[in-house]
Amino acid sequence: MANPPRGFDRFLRRSAKLLKNPLLLKRMLTQAVAKLRRAEGSPLAEVKEHLLRLVALLKAYVSGEYRAVSTQTMIVVVAGLAYFVVPMDAVPDFLFGWGLVDDAAVISYVAAQVAQELAAFARWQQAQSSAEADDGFTEDDHNQDSSASESPDNDPPSNTRCSETNVTHDSTHDSTQDDSTDDDDTPRS
Repeated sequence: MANPPRGFDRFLRRSAKLLKNPLLLKRMLTQAVAKLRRAEGSPLAEVKEHLLRLVALLKAYVSGEYRAVSTQTMIVVVAGLAYFVVPMDAVPDFLFGWGLVDDAAVISYVAAQVAQELAAFARWQQAQSSAEADDGFTEDDHNQDSSASESPDNDPPSNTRCSETNVTHDSTHDSTQDDSTDDDDTPRS
């Protein structure tokens, strides 16, 4: 087992408490994604896939979608992401370039420490994607379909018009957003 990067122990000690606070974890996830976007082309490029997988794992854990992971693994993941998010760690982020090198080292360390659990999570993600692709619907599509069938009047309003579906890429997951309303809240189909 490799020695942890300098200053990482401090984050490990605090992450067990942080793991019990979903609100703070969600905020940390948002900050991690934002920092990753700002750091395109930086030393983080080498660990981007690991970082994205760690973010996705924590997001699935917080939402309750994925719990087939040990608490100790999640403590290490939270510590790694907290280290990444905090600008004043062992090497401050304002030392552009150098400050992100230590973040990349910590992410590499964390990914190596939890490699088996990350691989299991990746298989779970693939299975989820395959299941959605098999039926051609996402969970949201099923929910919309069932709510539409429960509606007493399924006829579209006469003033409807076709719209494009905007697909946005979030680094933590792919999502489809349907622009089904105008500024005046008139439904479109």
